[in-house]
This record gives sequence, C-alpha cells and structure tokens, in this order.
Amino acid sequence: MAELRKAVGVKAELVEELVKKHIGAEFTSKITWSFAKGKYIPSGLPRRVAAPQKVLGFRIGWKTIAEFSDNIGFRLELWDPSCLRQAQALVEEYNTKTDGTKLELYPFFMHWPASGRPPVPAPGKA
Repeated sequence: MAELRKAVGVKAELVEELVKKHIGAEFTSKITWSFAKGKYIPSGLPRRVAAPQKVLGFRIGWKTIAEFSDNIGFRLELWDPSCLRQAQALVEEYNTKTDGTKLELYPFFMHWPASGRPPVPAPGKA
C-alpha cells in the first residue's frame, strides 16, 4: 500500500480521521495483522478498521470490522453489516475531500453456520 499511497495519493491521515468520525472514536484504521507475531500490530497506513476489546481495562484483542485493500483500486471491504451506513458515509466524505484515488465500498458479509440464521438464497432461487 505504500507504493499505492505514493503513486496515486491515498491520504492515510484523512482515512484515520474519518474512521474516528463516522465509525467511532475508539476505532482505528492503522493496525495490521502480523503473521510472524500472530497478533495485530500498529501500522503507518490504513489496513484494518478495528476497536480494542477490553476486559477490566486491559486490552485482550481487537474487534475487526473492515479491511482496506489496494489490489484492485483502493477499497474498503466491510465485514460487519451493522456498520454499513457509517462505512457509506466514510467513503462518501473521503471521495468528496480528495481528488486522487477514490475509495470504493465493498460490503462482504459472511454468514456463519453457527450464527443461527438460515443461509441467504441466491437471487431468483427462493
């Protein structure tokens, strides 16, 4: 993503500001998964949108709701359907404040079998 930011002007500071404004003050976009350490670590670029999970004031992990991707343009892959409206507002405001690369929203909701919800039928096969 560093190459993308240099080449087409992804504004990391603006992304972080909008994440805190639209999704929540406790959320950040500047963490990434470290395969070597097996945990989330700080990042200088927007990678994942997450909030710390705390028990008795101690951080025990991160609640991750979305990921920024740069493999096909600059996009926000949203994993949590409860944050759809906030993500739409974030993308809209980012695109109005920048002239370079536009941020695209890709809702990607996984329906886990253990969630107790029936699977979503394909269109036209109800």
